[in-house]
Amino acid sequence: SAALYMAELKGIILSLSRLYHSPRELLINANKIISQQLDSRSFITMTYAIVDKNSGTLTYARAGHAPLLHVPGPGSSVSGIRRLMPNGMALGLKLDTGGMFNEVLVEESLTLAPGDTLIFYTDGITEAMNEKFESFGEEQLLASIDAHRDYDPGQLRQQIIGEIEAFVGKGMQHDDMTLILLRRNSGAGTTNTP
Repeated sequence: SAALYMAELKGIILSLSRLYHSPRELLINANKIISQQLDSRSFITMTYAIVDKNSGTLTYARAGHAPLLHVPGPGSSVSGIRRLMPNGMALGLKLDTGGMFNEVLVEESLTLAPGDTLIFYTDGITEAMNEKFESFGEEQLLASIDAHRDYDPGQLRQQIIGEIEAFVGKGMQHDDMTLILLRRNSGAGTTNTP
């Protein structure tokens, strides 16, 4: 059923993205629609972000999803990895008729400097388990990113996936693993996405 819900949500998001230029407004309307489709035991977490390539501005809202990670580029006055976690709850929760979802959902913006990297991931990355049922965890993910932050996005992604595979060993994969990296190039108005 999860695959069906994701296919349905993809269609909803594609349609709504033509109508709403605010991640918050898009998620509010997506919640209204998907809430009618989900069974009472299901919900969906997601982050919706819009990048303006010309200004380098990221505008985003988070519906209960894992934090978005911001890795400042070389020469930035900020050195640590930032966990971007604006308030928001999952889509489709039956305990809410929409009022609470709308009330807690926050939209934020961030101007990306040249060399800044954004990392979007699903909880299957941090919850990947080894044979002892130990999770890879957010701290290990952050340590890997920090140790290899100068890699290009494709190399950084492969490094993280390689470390997760080594950690898991012969453990079974129990959840999807999605990892998307986006870096603003030094040239104005360009980004790299592996």
